[in-house]
Amino acid sequence: MSPQDDPTAVLHELLEGLARFGREGTGVTRLAYSDAWCEAQRWLAERARGLGLAATTDAAGNLFFHDPAVVPGAGAPPVLLVGSHLDTVVSGGRYDGACGVVAGLLAAAALRGHGALSAAGFVTCEEEGSRFPSPFMGARSLLGQVEAGELDAVRDGNGVSWRAALDAVRTRGCAALLAPGPRPFPPLFRPARMLELHIEQGPVLEAEGLALGIVTHIAGFRRLRVRLTGEARHAGATPMRLRRDALAAAAEIALAVEAHARALGEPAVATAGFARAEPGLYNVIAGACELGLEVRHVEPGRPAAMAAEVEQLARGVAERRGVALEIVEVSGQDPTTFAAPLVAAAESLAKERGLRFRTMASGAGHDAMVFAHAGVPALVVFVPSRGGISHAPGEYTLPEQLAPGLAFAIELARRVSEEPA
Repeated sequence: MSPQDDPTAVLHELLEGLARFGREGTGVTRLAYSDAWCEAQRWLAERARGLGLAATTDAAGNLFFHDPAVVPGAGAPPVLLVGSHLDTVVSGGRYDGACGVVAGLLAAAALRGHGALSAAGFVTCEEEGSRFPSPFMGARSLLGQVEAGELDAVRDGNGVSWRAALDAVRTRGCAALLAPGPRPFPPLFRPARMLELHIEQGPVLEAEGLALGIVTHIAGFRRLRVRLTGEARHAGATPMRLRRDALAAAAEIALAVEAHARALGEPAVATAGFARAEPGLYNVIAGACELGLEVRHVEPGRPAAMAAEVEQLARGVAERRGVALEIVEVSGQDPTTFAAPLVAAAESLAKERGLRFRTMASGAGHDAMVFAHAGVPALVVFVPSRGGISHAPGEYTLPEQLAPGLAFAIELARRVSEEPA
């Protein structure tokens, strides 16, 4: 593979190559710091070197593709970062994250030595939250936002800490040494601007026959863990009128929250992601149930307001059914507004190229939102997703839709890199 190869063929080769790592039937499972993740990272590094780039890994396992003349570290000049994430959800698709990773690699190769800002591709180690209950570990560590205590506090479902997972992949060359002191991930590059090409993960662009979506906002969210405590009793011997059923209360809350989001109208969304009843037997009324709820909205202040409204609904159900209720906010993120100059530059380029596009908000979170909240001018550009399917094996984008999106992203990066920091 060389920079002179057909971009569409290179794009296909890279996406198919990445999909080999973690393939499970027609889906892909590539959890952060897994064997498949580490093998994919090393494979990408080889591809980068084949394009004349340096491939540098930081202490968190984030990977950078850059001009060998640019030396990473405290003295590195500001750069334009272009990329996305390497990890997937369980049984996910081949394009989520991978599309932006490939765009970052090819943009860094195409723009090597060009512009006032050097362009560097990047691959965040983690974005999905599918292994560790702490999403955006990659972007936060890349920006130096993680404190040392989090390495031991954050653990996966098997009790493996972030620190232990890093120790395991470091021996395979997939992460650098941690820095001593309270900040274990000193940034290797100082981003002046950031771009991310991504599949839409929704049906809008395909339905409207558009080539691109230029993302102006990303929805904020609140995630709530609801604990309901009723009374476990024999299912056959307890009359319906004397029951304090925690699972039935959870089900009513889930339906009430769904109805509330429908009543609010778009772009409000609410989801009951799981319900875990105890003791979980046919012949025992559920004495306790844990329910996971999430609300999202693109307008400032609305995620917090929706969370408060959900809590009020839940308390009403619990009181009426005679069950105890505890609600904890697990995590949250305020809505993101992307840099107006980058949005304008993308709109101008799309019009110049005759591409059908629209500006839009994203209901899904992306690495770019972490950069934007850190004060880095950032932008996400979408290409269509067939049927709006994502986070599933059926995730697909046509080559004739991917190729123009890639060319657009590289040209946008070229223009953005010509402006000094």
